[in-house]
Amino acid sequence: MHTRHPKQTIRRRHAFALAMLGATCSMAHASGIPFATDRPQTWQFSSDFEGTYDSFGQNLEWNHDNRAFDSHGNQVAGPGTNTFVGLSTFIHYWKVPSLPHVGFNASITLPAIRTQGSQFSASGIGDPLVGGLVWYNPAPATTLGFQAYVQVPVGQNAVSTNTWSFWPSVFYDDWYGHLNVDLLLGGILRGRTLRSGQDDLSPGNTFHLNLRVGYSISPPDSPFAIPFVGLDYQTSGGTFNQTASIPVANSASRETTVGLGVLFQFKPNSLPFLHQKMYDQLSIQYQHSVSGRNTTLTNGILVQAWHYW
Repeated sequence: MHTRHPKQTIRRRHAFALAMLGATCSMAHASGIPFATDRPQTWQFSSDFEGTYDSFGQNLEWNHDNRAFDSHGNQVAGPGTNTFVGLSTFIHYWKVPSLPHVGFNASITLPAIRTQGSQFSASGIGDPLVGGLVWYNPAPATTLGFQAYVQVPVGQNAVSTNTWSFWPSVFYDDWYGHLNVDLLLGGILRGRTLRSGQDDLSPGNTFHLNLRVGYSISPPDSPFAIPFVGLDYQTSGGTFNQTASIPVANSASRETTVGLGVLFQFKPNSLPFLHQKMYDQLSIQYQHSVSGRNTTLTNGILVQAWHYW
């Protein structure tokens, strides 16, 4: 069994991380953290509507992969690439008359991915993510819910995970005066990775946490600009090589990031949690890793735009 050069290992790891970039409606991750594009009110939904409505979201992400964490958590040289991800999401919302405080939605997200460096490049359409969620409003401005998605490995070969995966999570959003708290706890349960001509792999499962705390500069019943801070965390188990019947060395990873951003909202004549039809949102944030292991550092910009009708 030969020993790989550390930089070769990082490049291989980065290529695998790139394949993992097929994410969700606000489910994208810069260096491996799901839902890193979350902003305040990501998981705020209202049951105060009639009929149905829809939304379309576009996420744009850029990460500079110049540094990485090794297996001891130390910073080392990264692959030196720039990774760009675009996530296009369509969501349909509805409710059941007999459940006045409950709502539902179904969605599909299609990722477009490109990573470019002097020694590595890949691009293409990634694995789509399909599923939906259910939410409950115990009070008009409070949201509790559960969501579940399936990532289908049908993306282009250069960026596909070649792995079926299941994404369950629970979420919470509430207002405390001008303060909005938005929290997601979830995981990714992965099947076996099957690539033609390569060993069969069983990648480890992931647990993630995504927290956003924002402050509405204007009154919460007429929000416009909401500066916010963010905290993201993920930990993933190691990969097992089924063909060789051995664990893959240094394949377990973890990462913690912090971020700063601002959310702009354009909601004419409506409260932030009432009558959600016909409004727009735009957010921009910067994120950076504070600790990690076996992953490239997050060091990037995330932009998100949503239109509801």
